[in-house]
Amino acid sequence: MIRAFQQLRDLVARHAPYPLALQGVVTLALLMTPLSGVGMREPLSMDGMSQRYWAMTAIVGLHLILTLFVPARRLALWAQIVYLIIQCVLTAVAQALFPAPLFDYVYLSIVLQALMLFRPWLWIPFAVGIWAIWSGGVIIATASALSWLQSNLALAFPATCAIIAATIYMRQHRRSEQAQQMLQQMQQRYDSLSTALREIQQRVALEERRRLAQTITDEVQAALARTEQSIAAALGQAQNNLSRLQITVAQTRDSAGAAVERLRGAIATLRHGEDDSPTWRGPVFTTAISGPFDELVISSQPYRILSWVLPIVFISLSLLITLTQHPPTLDVILPLLALYALLLLAYIYTLRARNPLLLQIGLAGQTLAVVAMAITTQALPILLGLLLVLWQISLRLPLGQIMLFLTGTPTAVGLLLARLRPQVMDRESLLICAVAAATMAGPLLLARRQLDQRRQAELQAALLSSEIEQQTDEVRTLAVAAERSRLAREFHDDLGSRLVLINLQLQLAEDLVAESAEDALAQLQMSREHLHEAWRSVLAVADAELPLTGSTLGTAMENLAAQCRHSATMTISLRVDEGLDELSPTVACTIYRAMQEGVANAWKHAHPSQISVQLSLNSSHATMTVVNDDRPADPLESPLTSGSAPQGSYGIVGLRERADALGGGIEAGPLPEGGFRLMMALPLEAAT
Repeated sequence: MIRAFQQLRDLVARHAPYPLALQGVVTLALLMTPLSGVGMREPLSMDGMSQRYWAMTAIVGLHLILTLFVPARRLALWAQIVYLIIQCVLTAVAQALFPAPLFDYVYLSIVLQALMLFRPWLWIPFAVGIWAIWSGGVIIATASALSWLQSNLALAFPATCAIIAATIYMRQHRRSEQAQQMLQQMQQRYDSLSTALREIQQRVALEERRRLAQTITDEVQAALARTEQSIAAALGQAQNNLSRLQITVAQTRDSAGAAVERLRGAIATLRHGEDDSPTWRGPVFTTAISGPFDELVISSQPYRILSWVLPIVFISLSLLITLTQHPPTLDVILPLLALYALLLLAYIYTLRARNPLLLQIGLAGQTLAVVAMAITTQALPILLGLLLVLWQISLRLPLGQIMLFLTGTPTAVGLLLARLRPQVMDRESLLICAVAAATMAGPLLLARRQLDQRRQAELQAALLSSEIEQQTDEVRTLAVAAERSRLAREFHDDLGSRLVLINLQLQLAEDLVAESAEDALAQLQMSREHLHEAWRSVLAVADAELPLTGSTLGTAMENLAAQCRHSATMTISLRVDEGLDELSPTVACTIYRAMQEGVANAWKHAHPSQISVQLSLNSSHATMTVVNDDRPADPLESPLTSGSAPQGSYGIVGLRERADALGGGIEAGPLPEGGFRLMMALPLEAAT
């Protein structure tokens, strides 16, 4: 039942031309106006008045239809002015036909609409114009200046309370709408977070790539440049003085060894170094979350001002109303002043009270003082002073206590007045009091609800913003770590293998110097060519290029095997199945890196005479196997079984990361019959 009511309320709120409280006030005033005329028996019994009553009811119904279905807030300014003028004309005509008591509040509802639609520079003159039309209608209907003054005094206090309550409500409504819009925008951004995070990841990876290219990549290239200079110097000196070739080749090997050590240091920095990258700040999400939430529906300074303005206005108006109905004698003034003093004391006590029970006592004291004033003066408009009590309970009491107070207090007041002064209360008077109470209390209560909704919306937006920032930071950290791991893998697997090959060629050149200088120079020249390829490899790694595809994988593997045959005293056999063209670039590069790592580990950690490389393809997997016939001095199975890699074993760690990323796996370890095997299996569907 409650959920159905909430859905109905939300439906009405979405389609209503005005905010819910204002729409309710306007609708209530228009619905109650014909009812307030039903009790006017004498006019209805006169000839022709019944027809006028029904004509008035039809005009008020047309007015109600306009306010329910015309989207006033969406109209242009001139159309809004015309729309409210039409309402004033309809109200004036209906009042001229049949002057029901509640037409005062119909005019007030038009003023509240103007307050919602216009800025103060236009709203104030418009409100003055509406008051002039209403006053003219009162003068025409009563033909008495005294009645006109009494009508103005009677309407002044409820109109003041209603305008202030509507202003408070509209302020909270606008702020709540802004908070809801902010929450919707944040929710939309949160819903599209996955796409945004991918953009963040790419951007952070690119920035980290550029930063590392200026630091570690430059240092590695500087080491390669020194090796290049040493090889060039060795070749130049060898052409002039072959006797110094052996010394120069040894120096070149030292330079190449330094490059290898610098590469190892760079890889260690990438793998375990501290994250010294600058904090990334990208304009992906910008959220304006407000500061501390308001503690009250009204901020403290306006609340203190209104706390004293309203009782002063009521006392002043009630005194004027009394003087217009009674001569200023001591029998009237002295009891009235005593009741004013009692009202102020109860009011101050209520302002100071913090305990709910003491607060209820203060409100009851104010209620009794206002009722006593009405009974003493026999002036019905003074009962509207109960709006002062209603103002306080609407702002300070919980909803349950408000409902209890509103059901108990009017009943007690009505019974008291009916017993002591029966002529004071009639049907029209009760209806006027009820409409005046709803006109003020409704917007205040809904303003409190808007405040709660705004707090919840701002809290949810703050939580979403915090979660977005947290996930952005996590993605940034992961992107930086992934980019560093990528550089570490590529440097180790590609550049590391090339440097090992160059080192072996330089070692072979050093061994051949004594036997054949020409062969040594040939090895130096080949080392220089491989060094140029290493240069290009560093640039490709920095740019995150994939150097291989399925169609070029076989040729690259043949070239690597040929380089190994020319650079080392070992035999390398290569067998590759057909169907490489179907492999994706990522799978092709991973297979090639596995071959580089397996061959390089055999050179570094063992002394094999035979290395066998085999690439097998079936319908679901590609399997890369590298086997040598000599066990390594420093076995590599430890990092594979324990998951932790000691210093110098980052190649196996990098291969495992590559295989895991593609849904595959690797195995490495000694064979029972002797030798060592590295095997990687990758699913072919990873290519898609």
